[in-house]
Amino acid sequence: PPPRGPLPKAPQPRHDQDATDPASSAYLIPPSDVQDICVGNVLSPPTSAVSFRMAALSADIPHTTSLSTTNRQCSSGLQAIANIAHAIQSGSISIGIGAGVESMSSDPMHELYDKFPPQVDWEVVQNCRHSRDAMGCLIPMGVTSENVSKKYRLDRSALDRFAAESHRKAARAQSLGKFRAEITPVGDVSRDDGIRPDTTATMEY
Repeated sequence: PPPRGPLPKAPQPRHDQDATDPASSAYLIPPSDVQDICVGNVLSPPTSAVSFRMAALSADIPHTTSLSTTNRQCSSGLQAIANIAHAIQSGSISIGIGAGVESMSSDPMHELYDKFPPQVDWEVVQNCRHSRDAMGCLIPMGVTSENVSKKYRLDRSALDRFAAESHRKAARAQSLGKFRAEITPVGDVSRDDGIRPDTTATMEY
């Protein structure tokens, strides 16, 4: 499917300009002060680390700054931040960048296991002591969420109300400019388009 949202439609040259312009508001500190970078990413090609390294150098971060990647599934970006935070806490570095990047449009989840089946010994996996848990790793996230709802008796209407309230709060915060300082514009895109202010908990058919 084609990528959704306004970001993919922004002219490519503006992406580079906004990301690497030293006059950009994103440069809150000199790039040369950054000592380490960790990028969280799940669905990455074999050359992803090279791409991240090239992006760092394009942003005026010196070649002496180390870079690594981490994969902890949906928590990869958060794990990257944790890795950098731990490095600062231990005194290994003073300044670092924890980041995350993903393109779900490039690798839709429903095609993932068909395109990239796990490279395991299936006979061993299916007959080991923990075969049920091992094979459970293949359960899609949507099915997993339904299982969690059933196990903990989560009421659908309550979840819908919670989601609608989240959108209401986010829409109000956006209208008050609360997110403005957190977003560096890319091309003409300067706000999160995932917030739906008209969302309600009422089902419409």
